[in-house]
Amino acid sequence: ASLRGLEARLIPADQREDDGMPDEELHGVVPASSDEAVPNGTRPSTRLNRTDSGSGMSRREKWYTVGLLTLTAAMLYADQNLLAPNLSQAAEEFGFSEREKDVKLGGWLQLAFFVVGSPASLVIGWLADKPIPRTRLFFLTVLIGEGPCLATYWVKTYWQLFAVRAMTGVAVGGCLPLLFSLCGDLFPPEERAYVASFLTIATGAGIALGQIMAGTVGPTYGWRLPFLLAAAPAICLAGILYVTVREPKRGSQEEAVRARQSERGGGPRARAAAAATYGSVGARRGDDDDGTDDDADVRGSDGGGDGSGRGDEKEKLPPIHSPSARSDASASSSAFSSEATHVEYGGKIDLAKLRRQLKIRSNLVILAQGLPGTVPWGMLNAYFVDYLHVQKGLSVEEGTLAVTLFGLGAVIGTVTGGIVGQRIYNSPGGRSRIALVMAITTVLGSAPGYYFLNANGYGPGDIWLYLSCLLGGCLASVTPPNVRAVLLNVNPPETRGTMFAFYTQIDDVGKGAGPALVAGFIVEFGRRVAFNIAVSGWLLCGAILLCLYPFVDGDVENAQEAVREELDAEEAAFNAATAEEGRT
Repeated sequence: ASLRGLEARLIPADQREDDGMPDEELHGVVPASSDEAVPNGTRPSTRLNRTDSGSGMSRREKWYTVGLLTLTAAMLYADQNLLAPNLSQAAEEFGFSEREKDVKLGGWLQLAFFVVGSPASLVIGWLADKPIPRTRLFFLTVLIGEGPCLATYWVKTYWQLFAVRAMTGVAVGGCLPLLFSLCGDLFPPEERAYVASFLTIATGAGIALGQIMAGTVGPTYGWRLPFLLAAAPAICLAGILYVTVREPKRGSQEEAVRARQSERGGGPRARAAAAATYGSVGARRGDDDDGTDDDADVRGSDGGGDGSGRGDEKEKLPPIHSPSARSDASASSSAFSSEATHVEYGGKIDLAKLRRQLKIRSNLVILAQGLPGTVPWGMLNAYFVDYLHVQKGLSVEEGTLAVTLFGLGAVIGTVTGGIVGQRIYNSPGGRSRIALVMAITTVLGSAPGYYFLNANGYGPGDIWLYLSCLLGGCLASVTPPNVRAVLLNVNPPETRGTMFAFYTQIDDVGKGAGPALVAGFIVEFGRRVAFNIAVSGWLLCGAILLCLYPFVDGDVENAQEAVREELDAEEAAFNAATAEEGRT
């Protein structure tokens, strides 16, 4: 293992036999041949630590992070529609008529939830693109949003309920930009749809979990208890995430950054520089044998040497650290990592970059499809159980089973769509073809919706209702993981939090204003016609997604070009600063 590690670091890939292990997964070095090779005879560790690319995190640690994020997000989304299965029970307690139930509990509460969540997502998304710890920001966001959710258990009036539900929107609105900003820096484009599947499952599975919990606990123990059962685990999981998860390096998984890293680490000059600075890195690491990455200033106090008499040799090499990283350089790729071989991306969000990204055609299409695509989800979440109970004569438990099966179908469609979609995306020409897949499946998803809204009977044991819900959930859920992966790939790392905030805001408008809009249609046309209009949103959403086909491939390439330009600008700024230091 040590020999393979040395080979991976010192011999170019095209000059050695490939053993099937990516170079970036080999972290660790071998000791020098003699004590004179390093100052004071200090020998760095020979332990081999399997990690991914330049992030310095092991695969196990990355998937632990994704799992914890998924569980936390599921509990956040669980409280989104906890009231829906017990809408009639709450309306009776507050003394509402049937129309007031639909408008005040079904429409106004959802609207308040997302009116607060939408601006919160913009603020949190912007902060996610700033150089502050995103894990800490995530914990604070959950705490601010789920605290009021806990308080729902003690509300006495409708307006108290209105206030706490509005504040809970902060957690749901703010979590999505943070989730995808973090995961975009954990995994490369070739795996992002897989990861997006897990995070998207949090939406469907969380809502289904909330519906099950509310539908089973609510009729026996009251409609308030489910809010307590959903909020407490969410706060605990967010706390565990903050305490146990490391912040990933921004931009470390970008194709342009990895290509630049390969260029710097594979040439003869880079290998000579790695050997030259080996002693300095080893001396600073000392007896560290855990294979992790420790901060070290490997340049020395004057920026030109390492204290071992090799400074002149290093200065002949083009430095590639960003200016912000000069004073706190990180040996994050391996024990050989230094300014000669390690590329650190230092892009930061600003208004100019935001304006640029808002002109990207893929971004505009993805934002445009969000509104019609989320209205049906908002309608189903807010009204479907009560519609089956009141209009179709099913019990609350039977209606809850139907919406649960829709959620189960959403899980199946999300996982299958993410896996198949990623394989299509990775194939030649696949970036464009994934737009066709999303458009077709979204349009087909409306067909089961029309059936279970308009059928007068569902067969023995309501079997056709349950099957149509399962199928509808599958078809309608293929798009979310793939469209989110595309949104990651067409935006540079320092803009993703903000762009996902806009995406979340559009989603919030659809899910929040959707039920309010449907409530208006109910007053005008009745429930059946109003719900059919809502389901038609998937037809419009599919048509808009089809517009993504011509230019998604070019927008992905443009995003990587923007990353390369940022790296070039950072290198030029660093070289200028180094030259100025040399003159002084």
